[in-house]
Amino acid sequence: MLVVGAARDTSAQGCILIRQTSPMFGTTGSVEETTGTWTVTMTARSSQADTHYNGKERQLQRETLGTYVLNRQHSVTATIAYQFSPRISFNVGVPYINASWGIPSPLAAGPLARANQSGQGLGDITTLARVAVFNPETHHTWNAFLGGGVKIPTGAYKGTDVFPDITGNNVQERVVDISAQPGDGGWGVVMDGQAFMTIGRFMPFGSLTYLANPRNTNEAPSILQGLGLAVTPANVARSINSVPDQFLARIGTTASITPWLSASLAWRAEGSPRYDLVGRADGFRRPGVEMYWEPGVTVGVGRHTLSFNVPIGYYYNRFPDPYTGTPGDTTFPEYVAIATYSLSLGGRGHQTPASPISSSQGQPDRQPGR
Repeated sequence: MLVVGAARDTSAQGCILIRQTSPMFGTTGSVEETTGTWTVTMTARSSQADTHYNGKERQLQRETLGTYVLNRQHSVTATIAYQFSPRISFNVGVPYINASWGIPSPLAAGPLARANQSGQGLGDITTLARVAVFNPETHHTWNAFLGGGVKIPTGAYKGTDVFPDITGNNVQERVVDISAQPGDGGWGVVMDGQAFMTIGRFMPFGSLTYLANPRNTNEAPSILQGLGLAVTPANVARSINSVPDQFLARIGTTASITPWLSASLAWRAEGSPRYDLVGRADGFRRPGVEMYWEPGVTVGVGRHTLSFNVPIGYYYNRFPDPYTGTPGDTTFPEYVAIATYSLSLGGRGHQTPASPISSSQGQPDRQPGR
């Protein structure tokens, strides 16, 4: 392999923070459904990340020199939910992913010489059960929900594409970057909590979802090998990909404007921790967090619900590398576009816009690796 200095090694690693292909963030379900209701939901998410950060510091020089990584994330998740009883619901989320990661090759040639590597296909399927803490029949205006489920490693995590190394030479088929892989190669445990309260026309809400991935590494070559960088005793542990945990939190409120139209505003945070909740955290990962202000609008007519949300980033932080303690480098999207359509079948159906604690949850952008 090509022997490359530490500076180039670092600059070649910029990517996006969260793997938007994680289906746990695409699971949905309304707090208003009645027993026997089936809900079919389609959630589309799109983002582009090309702004680099070392820790909280923006790397403006990457933009000036044109050496920034460009990561695009597009996904569509189909979710089928069933309200088993007034307090218990089940759902399954199936995502389809189309993502790409590109860096100038050779690095000094600027964005016109960008070599893209792409991945697409079925992502990791998620199953989830939610239980209302209080009886919905007696708690119409407020309640809380706890959920748990399993992420199934159905998505490819060793997908390949044809692209050159960091010098712009040696074009061949290689494993693509972790952020462009449809799956992560690990079984996961999904933990989910939600709550809401109706106050006149307003409904404050909050939600927290955490994906615990006990698997340590997935044995797929990391971007260090993909770009032809030298594997040395100092970075050999990072030459294969990690299977990192992920999280998503939202707090906000929705306001009913008409019987069929509502608007919402939420604070949103999504990211990947430096260390996993369970098991070791070896391998290559890009831990960090992005925070957003998330405006949205929801239209609900009978059994149909359509919502649009645009999380706009304002805080970016690439956490220190688990091995070296250095900030590393990651790209973040400045905004994300999320569109959701839901159709309720059976039961009585709900006559008001779907709850924002679920309908606008969407999926997080793929792991910092864009």
